[in-house]
Amino acid sequence: MANKSSSKKIVAQNVRFLRLERHLSQEKLAERSGLHRTYVGSIERSERNISLENIDRLAAALGVASVDLLSEKIAGQTLDDHAVFESCIPALRRYQQLASKYGIGDIFQDNGGKLLQIILITGLKVLPGREGNDAVDATGKECELKSVNRSLTQSFSTHHHLNPTIVGKYRQVDWYFAVYEGIELIALYMLPAQKLEPYFSAWEKKWHESGGKDINNPKIPLKFVESVGTLIHEVKSQPS
Repeated sequence: MANKSSSKKIVAQNVRFLRLERHLSQEKLAERSGLHRTYVGSIERSERNISLENIDRLAAALGVASVDLLSEKIAGQTLDDHAVFESCIPALRRYQQLASKYGIGDIFQDNGGKLLQIILITGLKVLPGREGNDAVDATGKECELKSVNRSLTQSFSTHHHLNPTIVGKYRQVDWYFAVYEGIELIALYMLPAQKLEPYFSAWEKKWHESGGKDINNPKIPLKFVESVGTLIHEVKSQPS
């Protein structure tokens, strides 16, 4: 059995190894675990003993089981892809449990994981049983939620069967646009429907000119949202 000194070194090596593997700064790990950055630093330098409670906190923040931080098999070696995936499962389960609390049944479907982040920031409430990212604000007014990964595309998707009925609905709601870089939220904008009227009118005109043929997923450019929308949340820096 490892003595207390060697146990501290094992925990220190594992915390640092897993933190760097996940591209987390000490500040971000401290934030995720609810601990102070200087405390995390002292753990990684083997300068202090760590309680079982704080091992649990760090393990959860790193997406591994608590026992993994005490294992001599992690630090100093690269985990194979399946082992890395398995180490993420506990955190994904917690993520889904939190999402379920807010009426999101699957974090992997219909941008459910991103939707959870958006409603936690805005205070909006998901409408149960509705397709897409529909929500309501504190007054009960419906909202349309859209997200984009700007590393893949520069426009927001709307509806695969757009017609005047859908456009009529769009005119009644506020719009929230979340901008991501990969899985990292960069910014969140709000636009009242009136500011999107040029697009609504153009889509209606196109529908009538086509003889009533539904429009397949017309886009709203990211540049338009950034220039016209109200910035309500911005992430200044990303994990290093």
